[in-house]
Amino acid sequence: MNDELNKLIMESTPTQKKANELLEKLFEAAKPTAVFSPPVTSGDYTLITASEVTAVFGAGYGGGVGIGPGGREGEEPVSTPGGGGGGRGGGTAAARPVAAISIGPNGVHVEPIVDSTKIAMAFFTALGAIFMALGKMRHFRDTGQLS
Repeated sequence: MNDELNKLIMESTPTQKKANELLEKLFEAAKPTAVFSPPVTSGDYTLITASEVTAVFGAGYGGGVGIGPGGREGEEPVSTPGGGGGGRGGGTAAARPVAAISIGPNGVHVEPIVDSTKIAMAFFTALGAIFMALGKMRHFRDTGQLS
């Protein structure tokens, strides 16, 4: 059974390497150069955009070894060692502009970039949560119990 455990551990090593490579790529996306764009100059003005950068990563692994019934159908069951394992990982990185920084003869100006889609999504999510809470409250009032 020791051989099975060693085999399981050796099989997980490539998965761990891939997870580390993915994590490195995600951290690469979150560098300060991803937050501020290179300056663009036109005449007396310089423009720099600032972005919101989000990186998310998750991984999981599970495995086990044991002894279970084995043998062919119709034959006497025999105890055979077995083991298994698996792992998965994933992640994403996203960036969106949140401000434009303008540097000129009149000073520095920061103009926010408003994302109306994000505001609308937050509004409808909050509205949905309110209606769900009201529904639960109504159910509790009518039945006297939570479901």
